[in-house]
Amino acid sequence: MQDNVAWTSSPDGRYEVNVTRTDDYHGELTISEGNQVLNRKPVGLSYGAIFGPDVADVTDWQRIAVECVDGQKS
Repeated sequence: MQDNVAWTSSPDGRYEVNVTRTDDYHGELTISEGNQVLNRKPVGLSYGAIFGPDVADVTDWQRIAVECVDGQKS
């Protein structure tokens, strides 16, 4: 994982979800399929994600990703 990437996931093995750090307490969540960006959203990084992302943050990011991915399937 790159230094500026706080979290990554690959739902269904088809989509890429990344949270990239933009400063100490903020990041950008990006959901893409191949080269197409499906959603991009600013997000917070609790406690600066010094030791990795907070569980509550990951839960929020997963919810956002699932809603976006499920919306693509309909």
